[in-house]
Amino acid sequence: MSEPARSLPDMDDTAAETEALVAAVAEARSDPRAVPHAEVRAWLLEVAAGDFDATPPEARRL
Repeated sequence: MSEPARSLPDMDDTAAETEALVAAVAEARSDPRAVPHAEVRAWLLEVAAGDFDATPPEARRL
């Protein structure tokens, strides 16, 4: 006979989400490269128009 599933420890979803966001923001801010907003917007508009092969803009030092 199979054993009942073990219960997971209680997790605080809000704390886990906040911790993940803080880590992601710190990682992003430590990278000196970026993509200008206008380039990302133009690329997203191409994708939205159906050009799914549109080349995304490359990150570079600004």
